[in-house]
Amino acid sequence: MGTMMGACLGGGLPVAVMLCLNVVAAVMVSLVKVAMDGGMNPLVIVTLQQLTASVFLAPIAFFKERKSRPKLTLEIFAYIFVSAALGAALRQYMIFVALRYTTATFVTAFSNIAPVLTFLLAVATRSEALNLKSKTGMAKLLGTLVSLGGAMVLTLYKGVALTHAAASQQQPLHSQRPPPGSRGKWTLGTVAILGNCVCLSCWFLLHGRLSRKYPHVYSCNALMSMLSFLQVAVVGLCTQRSISPWLITSKFQILTVLYAVRLLLVSVVSRHQCACLTRCPLSP
Repeated sequence: MGTMMGACLGGGLPVAVMLCLNVVAAVMVSLVKVAMDGGMNPLVIVTLQQLTASVFLAPIAFFKERKSRPKLTLEIFAYIFVSAALGAALRQYMIFVALRYTTATFVTAFSNIAPVLTFLLAVATRSEALNLKSKTGMAKLLGTLVSLGGAMVLTLYKGVALTHAAASQQQPLHSQRPPPGSRGKWTLGTVAILGNCVCLSCWFLLHGRLSRKYPHVYSCNALMSMLSFLQVAVVGLCTQRSISPWLITSKFQILTVLYAVRLLLVSVVSRHQCACLTRCPLSP
């Protein structure tokens, strides 16, 4: 009985974790959107997020894994450095830029392309086998098409307004036209969220290999958070030389940063553990 229960939990636990992460991520996207509408800079959010995460993870990694942690080789450091750039620094910045120029609903829906890109990259690099004659292979292909179709429908289709419909119908025709430059900003936001999906897909594949070479969860993610903090901080200090954008002026902004840090910690640790458990790049 215990063996059967452990097998069921082992098979269903990664799926349950990923579903919970999607719910928490949706809340984080909404909070960050409101914070940036209030004046917060995306680079500042990412920098503070990675700094807080590295400060939190460093002592845990030191005391929990100091006896079992192997020597950090140049190959593993290179893996962690690139993983920090793709999965933390660049990806987080792109999703926040997309939130600035689009909406939280659009960003959340368009992010469903990430599993599609991950599947295509995994098949192309032979990290994942695709057998269309088996039920598993057909399920993977069907899930890929459903994810792509859902993201495309919500991206391209513009339906009627569900809220404030009467007010929008009473507005004159000239007031309903989009302001100049709004289409360009929306296009920039779309390119940013697409870049976020590409970075996330590449990070899934890279982190799957990293979890096998360096399976120490806290040490790996503490170093990755520290490196991503340094990467974003260099760019941020070069572009935001004034001290005012770096000052958090409200309790809501503090809450947003802390919630983003919490999501980051739960996300990277759980994905690392799921990659170690399933040995599959598509599991995250």
